[in-house]
Amino acid sequence: MRKMVLLLLAAALLLAGCGGNKGTQEATNLEFKKNGEVVHTIVEDFSASYYSLDELMSDVQSQVDTYNGNAGSRRITVDSAEVKDGVITMVMTFQNAGDYSSFYRQALFCGTVKEAFDAGYDLDVTLKSVTEEGTTVGRQDILEMGERHIIVLREAVAVRPWADILYVSGDVEAAGSREAVSTDPQALSYIIFR
Repeated sequence: MRKMVLLLLAAALLLAGCGGNKGTQEATNLEFKKNGEVVHTIVEDFSASYYSLDELMSDVQSQVDTYNGNAGSRRITVDSAEVKDGVITMVMTFQNAGDYSSFYRQALFCGTVKEAFDAGYDLDVTLKSVTEEGTTVGRQDILEMGERHIIVLREAVAVRPWADILYVSGDVEAAGSREAVSTDPQALSYIIFR
């Protein structure tokens, strides 16, 4: 489990990993929009008596303002935050996966297979089909899917792309046609979708 870098980093929100295999609506998740935006919904325990939503929001907004100021435009927004029954749900929108990656200093890419290859991502991996049990694809097959979309990430988190998932790496569990859960925060995980 990794600590969220935008807080006092003191103890407030622990990201990804606590959600397990719950549905993506109940766990920390990343939703990828067709326009490039990444919506990060953080769902974590917030029951400790010393947690303060006001302090957290002040710290988060300060970090977001600093990032946006350095970027020269509004690249990240804090959309909402609420605590209910000792659980916080915070929603943040990033203009693109690059902003998410830069803000959290965490690997995240979303684009076409060709763009991933051009960006230097190692596509020499074996991916399993989510629709045809027992079917796998390797590097050459992946490269031939140049215009298909791919998400590459290093984080244990639920993932929701805007189109149907076709192939995933071994550390990713498909949870539906448009939902998957990356389970290994140490390895790069791959999801190819339409």
